[in-house]
Amino acid sequence: MSTPIVSLRTEIVRDQNNPQLLVHLLDEDGLGGTGETWWGTYQPQSEAGTPVGPIATMIDLILKPLCLGANSADTAGLRARLHRATYQYGPEGVTSAAIAGIDLAMWDLNARRQDVPVADLLGDRVHDRLPAYASLHWLGDAHKACQDADRAVQSGFTGIKLHEADANTVLSVRQVIGPDIALMVDISGRLSDDEYRALAHQVEPANIAWLEEPIFPQQDHQRLARLRAQQKQKMAAGENEFGIEGCRRLLEAGAIDVFQPDIVKFGGLSAARELAGLAREHDVWLCPHNFSLGPSLGANIHWAMTAKAATWIEVPFLSEGQSFSGRWTTPTLEDGMIQYPGKPGLDWD
Repeated sequence: MSTPIVSLRTEIVRDQNNPQLLVHLLDEDGLGGTGETWWGTYQPQSEAGTPVGPIATMIDLILKPLCLGANSADTAGLRARLHRATYQYGPEGVTSAAIAGIDLAMWDLNARRQDVPVADLLGDRVHDRLPAYASLHWLGDAHKACQDADRAVQSGFTGIKLHEADANTVLSVRQVIGPDIALMVDISGRLSDDEYRALAHQVEPANIAWLEEPIFPQQDHQRLARLRAQQKQKMAAGENEFGIEGCRRLLEAGAIDVFQPDIVKFGGLSAARELAGLAREHDVWLCPHNFSLGPSLGANIHWAMTAKAATWIEVPFLSEGQSFSGRWTTPTLEDGMIQYPGKPGLDWD
């Protein structure tokens, strides 16, 4: 039975450092769903909420008219319609991020209609729980990085990801957290090839789980593949791919050991199942990227529980005194693990 969408509304959560762009759908029966899209580039000098503005504009002006009246149960059909209608804007970037927000809202709505977790609609559950790592902010200060890492361990996380490019900071954090906590390092495209090779060698004593996105541009797959072949640690990337084809090229280049697609960049849950299959085909870890406590985190948790290659769940961890402005909170951990979400829709706790 067709139940038309009668309302689509975007909501900007105007946090200065961690804005959110939410998408709220309502169907003719009064049933609602909430999705989230990408939070945009880091712009601390701009007015709060600015980074998500271009995506909100795409949704409000271009995509919303295409959604109103559409069958709220036809998630795949609506996503295909939006992709076709916006193709000449370029299928990746702002376009794919905007579609992702609507797609997540559709999955949330349909799971609530059936009163089941989204994971139950995605496919067979293959995990009852998965380990979570705390993803720290860019700090540029060894003392602060050690403090935040220690707080994260005390909060129950069994993995810590730094956003640093300094070997002394990495080694200092390893000393603080001890040998049994997984340590990942996201370099965020800040090094030359030679600088990266030097860093990879310097942090070998820290037993790094993976080194992430060392160079710019992050989509230079062939350079990543060459660097991967020259180092002992695992190479991670994928968050800056904005579609299935880009992810496929990354994997086919043999550039990575750890695949990190970002669900609010590559188009949403409707594309996620294909990416899970690609991860298995190429025998890599699937560790979806995320830096939000909103529906994007919920989508990753539900997706990961149905993906055999899923290995870790990324959870943002802010410094002392900082918090997200939205209504969502950090998932409850049991022995460092996030449990299968038993609530309807994209909720997890």
